Amino acid sequence: MKYMGSKAKIAKYILPIILKNKTEEQYYVEPFCGGCNMIDKVKGNRIASDKNTYLIEMLKSLTDGIQFITEIPKSIYDETRTEFNNKTNLKYTVAEIGWIGFMASYNGRFFDGGYSGTVGNRDYIKEQIKNTLLQLPNLIGITFQYGSYDEIEIPMNSIIYCDIPYRNTKQYATSKGFDYDKFWQWCRDKSKTNTVFISEYTAPDDFKCIWEKQVTNSMNTNITYKPTEKLFTCNDVLSFNTNNSFF
Repeated sequence: MKYMGSKAKIAKYILPIILKNKTEEQYYVEPFCGGCNMIDKVKGNRIASDKNTYLIEMLKSLTDGIQFITEIPKSIYDETRTEFNNKTNLKYTVAEIGWIGFMASYNGRFFDGGYSGTVGNRDYIKEQIKNTLLQLPNLIGITFQYGSYDEIEIPMNSIIYCDIPYRNTKQYATSKGFDYDKFWQWCRDKSKTNTVFISEYTAPDDFKCIWEKQVTNSMNTNITYKPTEKLFTCNDVLSFNTNNSFF
């Protein structure tokens, strides 16, 4: 599933680090699950959470076997965007608004990048729907929770991976005003009884960068940039070479 800030491109590099010492019974937890492009590659006990209730309700419905519309004209997109902006569910459910918003918004930006539609011979909505449905079997069995990272229930001795909203980058509406100081302290506290990993460009000095790699991101068809993705922890884990691959 295309999602702003997705880690699909680097999952093969960082998952070997994150899962290196995982036991069969141990939980893998993502408090910022987004498009689930990391957790869909993990086996065993999994918890996925996000602050976007439209996303979580959509994912819950999909894994429960609910089928959504596969044709999304701009008229329906505009109707659901109005419901989203007005925080109403007069015609569409929360899950339906989530589906239409993520499937039909440009670059998976959920009503933030405009209607994607068709450009030339390429139907971006059909591509997003196809990719999401192909991903669906790997989401079955995940426990989905809605809420802030510091509100969800996390079993002790879990592996926690946090793909937080990066500082000084474009945010979803649910991520604006993110309290970074509070988050990093939460990581310190959780690291006492769990193993915590965080993706970001920078971190406080007491967090160790255990992996980094320059990647190419596209903001649109005309603008690309090459930031250096980094993986941090304050637990005692080994560093991996940037060329290590999981797949």
